[in-house]
This record gives sequence, structure tokens and C-alpha cells, in this order.
Amino acid sequence: MLLAGEGGNKVHSVNQMSIAVGRSVMKMSLDEVLRHRSVQRGEPVLLVGAEAASRSVRWVHSSEVIDIAPLLRGGELLLTGGVVLSEVSPSRQRSYVRDLAARGVTALAVETASSGLGVPDALIDECAKHGFPLIRFDRPVPFVEITEGINGLIINDSVQRLRLADSISDALSAELTSGAGLQELTGALAELTGAAVVVRDRSGAVLTRAPERAADDAGEVVTWRATVAVHGISTANLEVLAAPGADPLVLEAALGRAPQAFALALLRAQPPTPRMRATRALFQHLRDPSAAHDDLDVLLANSGLAGTDAFVAVVTGGDDPGVREALEQQLQRNGRMAVGHADEHEYLALVALDARRPERSRRDLIDDVRQLGVLGPEHPAVGIGPLVSGSGGIPHAVAEARRCLQLDLADGETPRVVDAADWSLHRLVHQLDADEVLQRFIREQLGALLDEPSETRGRLLRTLEVFFDCGANKTRAAERLHVRRQTLYQRLDKLSASLGIDVTDPEKLGDLHVAVRLRNVLTGRGRG
Repeated sequence: MLLAGEGGNKVHSVNQMSIAVGRSVMKMSLDEVLRHRSVQRGEPVLLVGAEAASRSVRWVHSSEVIDIAPLLRGGELLLTGGVVLSEVSPSRQRSYVRDLAARGVTALAVETASSGLGVPDALIDECAKHGFPLIRFDRPVPFVEITEGINGLIINDSVQRLRLADSISDALSAELTSGAGLQELTGALAELTGAAVVVRDRSGAVLTRAPERAADDAGEVVTWRATVAVHGISTANLEVLAAPGADPLVLEAALGRAPQAFALALLRAQPPTPRMRATRALFQHLRDPSAAHDDLDVLLANSGLAGTDAFVAVVTGGDDPGVREALEQQLQRNGRMAVGHADEHEYLALVALDARRPERSRRDLIDDVRQLGVLGPEHPAVGIGPLVSGSGGIPHAVAEARRCLQLDLADGETPRVVDAADWSLHRLVHQLDADEVLQRFIREQLGALLDEPSETRGRLLRTLEVFFDCGANKTRAAERLHVRRQTLYQRLDKLSASLGIDVTDPEKLGDLHVAVRLRNVLTGRGRG
């Protein structure tokens, strides 16, 4: 849990590097994979994406299926022989790349030496547009050797990490069982990792350290950090200051398991403060659908959110403490007041905005969250709810922030940060859950246009959509569509004839605009 007004931006010394620690899952870089002997046998050439060679590879998969993207999780190096790819149209090759990039796939490797077909130009061009790494194998190479070699390393490493983590958990649990306090536990972790360990409160003050004379700036060190949460409240930061040559497996295992033990030690030494208890009660209240909202003002004040009536809710899933820690810091940038709480399902936060300019303050918040470098494809998206006034609107803000992460958006359309303002119509449709009623309304408004041949229907609907987006300005609409004005006039005449009404009549624009937007939402196209 994040307490209002605590924490903030951290300043690291020049010789320190901060590393966010989450679950212990090995990820090789693309560059490391390309240098593996099984891959080198194919004489790989990185055609596109040299600047992305540091991207993580969490698995290697091979497939000739064109529609493979929905079956992937992100982070894969995808191997393909390219024969099927070369047989489809250039537009399909481009959509293949777009789908993979949107899914968060790390890179695509094509083996063309066996067929002699070469890598299609459309594939190369589309990869370049998206900065999506594309590799060509110049010699035949058995994909099974690559998948077994790389995936074997990943699996073996993960097993080793799990064993290390279990041994560290056992050692720290034994210390707690024997009555060890915070100082003794810190010393035990320092001995286990062979590094200096520092525990700080949310203001940055040192609670304990081991060895006791360890300095924060003792030579060149690498600082690994994790958040210690008591009852879901971010209470302290655990830092391990290791020499550059320290074993990263030990350090990651330690930071993955130690926070739970330190939370128990902190709970013994420092019972929750009144503000911590109030913050916990606030989020228990918000997560209870049957709770009366009369007490919200008192809970907000006791949690540190008094003095404003403009709020935004922020929610994300997953259980990566590194992501949550980074998100908390962004929420509190520029003096913003925020409280947050994590349970087994989600991390939920309330942010108090400047009541004098709430809309601008909300935009600044969204910009800060979008700057989060840790929000990679493998991490859950962040939902940011609408601006609400007064405590009575907070339950709605929370519900809509969650709804942002429940929307059934088209593949490749879901951003890492889902702003409720960008998906208003999607949220309404999701809440109504009345597709049949909405489809009848769409049919009533668009009528015969929906019965036109596919190509004609698509062109006319796109024309109508752009016409509305441009405020019925024909000159701007023609420019947006990249057609001559005479062509636009012909399309508008065709639309009027098909629908039996004048589509340029201001009195008709509202109903038609809503119908077009609703159709886009229900068919998975466009924002609204």
C-alpha cells in the first residue's frame, strides 16, 4: 500500500544502478540468443532492429502458422521457414508483422536458405516501420536444436532460481522463528548474499543496516531494491548493495523472498500507524460492493487525502513488486498525494488532483504513468479511470478504472496505459451488456448500407466516420481520406441514396455518428 505524501522520486549516486526486482524468471537478451552456438550454426543476420538487441527473450517458439500471434504470450523469439509467408499477399505479410509486434513478441527469425526464396520485401519494410527485430538465417539450421538449446537454458536457470529462493526463505524463516528482530534479520540477509543490506522507511531514513558500518557509497556498487509491504502497505524499502561481480541469481532470489520475512519483522517492531490503518480500511471499504459510502470522507481524511475533491483511480494487475514500486513513484511525482493498496488480485490507487486545474492535473498524471519504462509487453496494463468530483464519485472512478482493463479491444489495440477518456463508448457498451439492442439500433440507422458488398460498405463507412471526425467539414474530410473533394461528394451522395436521408443534414449527424461509433466498438474497430 502507498501512503499519501510519502516516498517520491529517488536520487541515486552516479556509481549506482537501480534494478527493479520481480518474479525470478530468466530472460536472455536477443543478443545473447543470437550468439548461442545453436543459433550461430544458421549464420544469423539481423536485418532490422539492431537497436533492440537488448530486448528480453523468455521463450523460443517455431511455427509456420500465419495467425500465430493470438497464441503467443509475448517475449518470444519466433522461428519460421518463411515458405507459407512467401505465399501470402504483401498486405497479409504486413499484418503478420503488426500482429506479432502488438502481441509483444521479441523478434522474428526467418530461415530462407532451404527454399532460396529470400525474405519478402514487405516483411522487411513493415518490421522497419515498427522497429521489430527481423533475423535471416543464411544457412539451414534445425529449429529443434535452437528451441531445445535456448529453452533448456531458460528452464534450468529457472529451476536454479527456485531452489535458491527456497533456501533463502528457509534461512530467514528460521531466524524469525528463533526470535530475530529487524537488525538480526538484516545481518542474516547480508551474510546470505555477501552484500551490504540497508532497510529504509518510506521517507528514505535508515532503519537498520548490515554490516553496521556499511556506507551507501562504498565504492562501485550495484543497488538492488524491493518494497516491503505490511498488510498491503508499502512500508519500507529493502536495498542490497552488491559488488559488480556478485551472483545475480542469489541477489534476485533474495529480493524475491526476503520482503515477506522483513514485513513480519517490521510488524513486530513497528505496529501499523493510524494512517496505515486508515488507508487499509479505505481500500477494504472500496472493495466491498455492499459498503455504505457515508464514511468515505473520514477515511480519505485519515489516509492523507483531505483538502481536495478531485480524484482519479489507477489499477493494474500482476504481482511484480518492481512494477508496483515504479508505479507508486510516478503517482507521487510533482507533489501529488496518492494512496494505494495491493492484494492478491490487483494494485489499486487513489490519486488526489489539483482542484484548481483537475483536467490538466489528470493529463500530467497520465503522461507520468506512460513514462514507466518497466511496463513491457509481459506486464499487465494500467487502467486510469475518469476524473470524479467529491468522495461520492470515487466508487465510480474505481469501477471504471477496472473496466478499462476488462474491455474486449482488438488485437494490437490495447495500450500499456488505458485511459478511460479514450475508450468512453467501449466502457458504456461493456457496462450495458446489451449487444442485441445496440445491433438493432445500428441496423435501424445504417440500414441498407450494411447490405452493400464488403468493399463498398467498408469504403462508405470509413468515409462517414472521417466526415464525422472532421466536424462535417468536407475539405478536411477529403484531405484525411486522401481523395479529391469531388470523390468525397460522390461518396456522400451514395451514402445519402443508400440510407434514404441527407447525411450532411446537421439534424441527422448525431444519430448516424453514434451508430457508426457503436458499430466500430462492437466489431472491435476504433476508439470511442
